[in-house]
Amino acid sequence: MPEASRREGALLRMIELAYAAPDDSEMMRSVFETLRSLVPFSSGVFMPVHEATMELQPGFCFECSMDDMARYLVHYAPLDPFVLQQPGPTLLNRTLLLSEVISGADLGRSEFSDFLRKVPYRHATGMLTGVAQQPVAVVSVHRQEHEPDFTSDEKVVLDHIGPHLARAVVLRGLARDPLQREEIGIAVFSRGGQTLFLNGAVRRFLAGVPAAVVLAALQQQGSGVLRLRSQTFRLGRLPWSAASLLRPFAEERAGLAMSDCMPGASHPADACFGPVQVPSGATIVVLRPFHPRTDLVRRLRQYGLSPRQSEIATWALRGLSNIEIARQISIGEQTVRDHFQEIYSRIGVHSRAELLTRVFGTNEVALPTRRVRDN
Repeated sequence: MPEASRREGALLRMIELAYAAPDDSEMMRSVFETLRSLVPFSSGVFMPVHEATMELQPGFCFECSMDDMARYLVHYAPLDPFVLQQPGPTLLNRTLLLSEVISGADLGRSEFSDFLRKVPYRHATGMLTGVAQQPVAVVSVHRQEHEPDFTSDEKVVLDHIGPHLARAVVLRGLARDPLQREEIGIAVFSRGGQTLFLNGAVRRFLAGVPAAVVLAALQQQGSGVLRLRSQTFRLGRLPWSAASLLRPFAEERAGLAMSDCMPGASHPADACFGPVQVPSGATIVVLRPFHPRTDLVRRLRQYGLSPRQSEIATWALRGLSNIEIARQISIGEQTVRDHFQEIYSRIGVHSRAELLTRVFGTNEVALPTRRVRDN
């Protein structure tokens, strides 16, 4: 079989496997096995990106150790030259070589080289893959020191398959639960209020409104509400973590000043290969659209309520009294009261007013105005 036909067949096979797989791990196991016929490599990793925090998450390790992945996420992620490469989360679906973002000499002097010796690998090529300007996952393959670096032609193979991996992950999420894929906005502000990063969702939400309104709406306790035209958003403050892909944006200026790190560096990412120091006061803000009906069930899930408790709490938050809830779901009023005691205990509140505030994170969300008899 001609080489071009063999390569095309393998690419189509990987795309088919990506969409047909029942879960992400099985997808990557099959894709890595097929990819190896086109691009020889010693190990590979797939790490999802949490859409609400932009943090790398534990994923799938192909012929490598999950312990090494855990060690990477806890300590080495902010030292990874791929993570330090600007503009980080905005550089989607483009394959890069490790050798393109940092020279061998500077890599050898960096703390990240300690991780490479433990893994071990020396050469890597990878991609931050995403959909609609939203990062979905990091996929990377590696070679050991005695093996040659990856080539431009091998990068092209990953360029072809990477975006399909992201789309397949998103489609599986939609099939499991359409509510899990709501657009989530991420904004990063410096200590002085300078806008360092806005993802695509925030830009669409703002539609020309200055980003400063987001920071202004964030209350001291780290939450708030922002109304933009006819839509309402819940705001929250996110903590910095070692695995956050947003860390490179935490500098006091948008963009990294290379001269502040190592004058005369030959590679853009070579200049700063040490830990990224997050300045005190730098803020990550998450914006979630408020959907009055569907949002109730989503927010109640996080408290571990049973299906019946979630149902009762949902009716209560929509304005029904105990007796109305009892009639609605055909149980006794005392049973409703008993359920509320467990609901309050699990959520950590003592009344419906506190329940409303805790579940929605604010008193400013419009709910039914008729008087509701508390429990």
